[in-house]
Amino acid sequence: MRALARRIAVARGAGDLARRMYANGQATVRQKSSAIDLVTAADVAAENFVREALERLYPGVALWGEESNQPPAQEEFWLLDPIDGTTNFARGLPIWGVSVALLHYGQPVVGVVDFPLLHERFTAMAGGGARCNEEPIRTFEGDAADDQQLLMKCTRTDKRLHLRTKLKSRICGSAAYHLCKVADGAALVAVEATPKVWDLAAAWLIVVEAGGVVTTWRQEPVFPLAAVSREYVGAETPIFAAANPAILREFLEGVVFLNKS
Repeated sequence: MRALARRIAVARGAGDLARRMYANGQATVRQKSSAIDLVTAADVAAENFVREALERLYPGVALWGEESNQPPAQEEFWLLDPIDGTTNFARGLPIWGVSVALLHYGQPVVGVVDFPLLHERFTAMAGGGARCNEEPIRTFEGDAADDQQLLMKCTRTDKRLHLRTKLKSRICGSAAYHLCKVADGAALVAVEATPKVWDLAAAWLIVVEAGGVVTTWRQEPVFPLAAVSREYVGAETPIFAAANPAILREFLEGVVFLNKS
């Protein structure tokens, strides 16, 4: 648990740094690969903070961050999204967080996602359950959905899928937050059309350790990452996350693919 506490402290420190920059209006935006792929000064500063802190705590363990775009050769490495929800951050919305995961042979074994302005910090260790603010969390345990329960989705979901569902849709602008809301039982399902591996790694572990399921749109496991391939930089991994297999089965009965990818 001490090791997890150290990793939580690193994510909290990066979140505090980003929070100060957010409060001071330091959200200068530039585009990366497209008009919807944004980066701010806080993304870069938070990534550098985490990199330096982890190098001090765990010398020799590589880190791959969203802003570095250098997949490591090692079979154990840190995977970081310095600000998941960059558009929210840049536009003054508080739903954004720092996501840190440790991967061992392609499998997340530690996950921390800290949402500093929401005062929600989600953590998980493989085999150790999931927590929010140190309290254990579980996914919804029922086997049927109704129209008073929630579906989290990204803005691009409706361009690729037609969803016939009883669930009320919510778009919060952070893939990690959408998954964490499945983990804590607030939502029953999350759909993400274009997430990258750094968006998913920590939140995936949190959902699974809370009792949920996460799968690609092809109904294949998301992790472990293939050891023979490092082509993750530009790869999108469309996913469904659900509270449990029964909820996922019911949801998938109403899914129509408009543009498979």
